[in-house]
Amino acid sequence: MEKYVTVEEFAEVLSRRFSPEFPCELREYEGVALAPEVDKVAEDFKTYEVREDDCWLVTYPKAGTTWVQEIVSCLMHDEYLDPAKQIHTVFRVPYLDQTIPERARRWKNMPPPHKIAEEMPSPRVLKSHFPGQLLPPQLWEKKVKIIYIIRNPKDVLVSYYYFEKMFDPQRKEQSFGELLERANSGNIMYGVWWCHYLYFWKRRHEPNILLLRYEDLKKDLRGNVERISLFLGKNLPAKKLDEITEHCKFANMKANPMANHDVLYPESTKSGRSFMRKGKVGGWKEHFTVAQNEAMDALIKEKLHGTGLTFDD
Repeated sequence: MEKYVTVEEFAEVLSRRFSPEFPCELREYEGVALAPEVDKVAEDFKTYEVREDDCWLVTYPKAGTTWVQEIVSCLMHDEYLDPAKQIHTVFRVPYLDQTIPERARRWKNMPPPHKIAEEMPSPRVLKSHFPGQLLPPQLWEKKVKIIYIIRNPKDVLVSYYYFEKMFDPQRKEQSFGELLERANSGNIMYGVWWCHYLYFWKRRHEPNILLLRYEDLKKDLRGNVERISLFLGKNLPAKKLDEITEHCKFANMKANPMANHDVLYPESTKSGRSFMRKGKVGGWKEHFTVAQNEAMDALIKEKLHGTGLTFDD
């Protein structure tokens, strides 16, 4: 992407994208709520060319994407650990279903990220929030490596709430209760969390899929860095794994302008807010009322009954 724009220029494009001039009105595509123009990416994905040495990072939004993409990027290309060689994460790991409405783009010759990714050298690390059924069929045909992250949906929705307050002009005054109602009825980008999760949960034993839990990463980052490394076929020495683990600690990433998205949203982060907010496990307890928690527990029990997927409080 750096062939087309600098980080600063891309930030300018995004500042216009997340403005009242371009309201994010969701539309339904094959039963999934998507933002304007994202349906065009979904259509392109039906014939999208996938490479056998790709690694695809797929997540429901706010499940730990930015964190894990840095781990995977450094495992695949450890030269990025050198500050002098660092490239911003948005260029290293393109967000394939990110779209910018045509009128918001000053740079008319800048293709969408999924097209730019076609120009990247192998091996590529690519990111998508699409549910499994909207991903390129070639992913399944070629059995490309996929890393999927599951996080307690209560924490996911708290993180999503703050994300929308930062970036969506329509949602700045939204209450947490309103967000919960929208999210659990599917009126949120990429649809309901349980359908997204269960698609991959049911495939967790397939050899090309690595399913991670956000909470496990918090408990044992070093162990999971090694687990990801082995999944990728990287037999790295312990010292290198230690180095990557230190680099990818939440606090270090939050302070690293090349590893988080704050530099892309200077207006939204002026007041001290950050794209990488707290990364806490169990932070939902500070936001859910007793009634909201009971309703969420009932929903989780209903939707996940018989699947074996559970969450610790």
